[in-house]
Amino acid sequence: MKSILFIRMFFLSLAITIFIVACEKEEEKIWGGSFAGFSITDMDDLNAPAEVQFINQTKNAESYHWTFPEGRIMRQGIVTQDSVTTAIQPERVFYPLPGEYEAILRATADGQEMVYSKTFTVKKPNPSILHEPTGIVYDDTVTFRAEFFQYPGLEDEVTYLWDLGNGETSTDANPVTTYNPPGIYTVSLELFDGVETLTASRDITVQAEIAKTLFFTNAINQSLYKKMLYTGTDLPHEDMGVDVGLHALSVSVFEERIVITVAGENIRFAPAETPADGYIFTTNLNGGNRWTITATGPDHDYRDDPFVGTVGPDGMVYWVDRFQGARRLFYQEQDADYPEPYVFHQASEGSELANLIGVSSAFGWTDGAVRIVNGELWYSKHGTGRGLYRFTTEGEWIGKFDDLFNYKIRTFEVDTVNNKIYLAINQAAGGLDPGLYVCDIDGSNITLIDPLTDFSMQGGEAERTYVTEIVVDADGGYIYYPFRHEEDINFLGEIVGDGSQSGIKRWKIDGSEDPEFYVTGVIPYGIGIDHVKR
Repeated sequence: MKSILFIRMFFLSLAITIFIVACEKEEEKIWGGSFAGFSITDMDDLNAPAEVQFINQTKNAESYHWTFPEGRIMRQGIVTQDSVTTAIQPERVFYPLPGEYEAILRATADGQEMVYSKTFTVKKPNPSILHEPTGIVYDDTVTFRAEFFQYPGLEDEVTYLWDLGNGETSTDANPVTTYNPPGIYTVSLELFDGVETLTASRDITVQAEIAKTLFFTNAINQSLYKKMLYTGTDLPHEDMGVDVGLHALSVSVFEERIVITVAGENIRFAPAETPADGYIFTTNLNGGNRWTITATGPDHDYRDDPFVGTVGPDGMVYWVDRFQGARRLFYQEQDADYPEPYVFHQASEGSELANLIGVSSAFGWTDGAVRIVNGELWYSKHGTGRGLYRFTTEGEWIGKFDDLFNYKIRTFEVDTVNNKIYLAINQAAGGLDPGLYVCDIDGSNITLIDPLTDFSMQGGEAERTYVTEIVVDADGGYIYYPFRHEEDINFLGEIVGDGSQSGIKRWKIDGSEDPEFYVTGVIPYGIGIDHVKR
């Protein structure tokens, strides 16, 4: 009897337990466990005017009712006049003024309403001092301005009291001054914004001179060099200690990075089975933080090695090889697979591209250079090929330059400021001898700049390595290009001199000066420029 009673009590307890658990599970189903309410994105860092994002963290509620006193709900990026919504959560809520605010959420499930509220602060940002130009050189004209929260309707009550750090003061909104001598100056501002007085200060560095930077390679020690393009003081070029190999044919600067294409040891015509050993790498502007973007592998031969390249405004690295076409990769790639060519890679006899060019076949035409110009990909051919061509960056044909069709264009650069094309023609053809030329941006009016007398015959007559890059500094008024004298490097590519007859040459864009050596004592291939003055 006792055992029967015990069994009944056991099953009764079990039933009660199951019921309780079931109730607890049902409550969890309704509210999803702990009912969290809502959160505010960047709650501790809201500055007026603020677009505040509220994140609903409730679960399984049937309805919602949000209230934002003094806030205005945004829909599709537009500020409305509404401060109440029944949406699951608002897109954002706009608060035009600094202050303390409250947001309230009422959520309902099974007739039960839960109310949650949060108070938060939209702060008035501290004023900041800005100036133009951002890089200041002594005797530059410098204009200051203040960035601060402006109360609507109080614009006329704003006052300024500047201490410009050079003995001058001003009550203007945008004071103008100059600094000399170079050094560090402290600029301070006392600002009345219509409600209260605020202060701000900042140190500015006035430099003796800031300038663009020219980067170039030196085959003598296979290193990367730089030279500041100062107009007042001419400082010597500097070895950056970056190993670039013997044939670093291209140097490009993109933002804070240098991108270099290295063609490897062999750039002369050779048997097809000659192994590939080229690669593309990048460093920062000081030569550090180096990594390889991509490299040829065992499945490639020397025809795949990267020759002349460039970096487009979108950060894509574009380059050509011996004759197989242009390839591309994003500059931030690391140890990426070597890509297949996608521009000018199908130009065999009877092909659509050959027909567009106007020849029976363009297969095997030696690659010259590739550049991104006004969103297009421009591509030159030399050696067994000729001409300058335009494609989209996706590889679609646009057209050719008829006036340049018969010339062997080893490399080129485009000056979009002065609408000129600079060309290095490495083999006599079309009535032009080898040399450095300039023409209008449509290919017309070609004119000789520099005959490049005694330039090395490295590569031989048909595939003369010649000038691989030209740099245009339209602001500074010069173009720069490498010169390798035949008594410093022979036709086999062997270094036979000390570089005293080689270096970087420059030519004044307005034609008022003859070409001259700017740097000597180096045997350069690739050359690039950082257009940011530093």
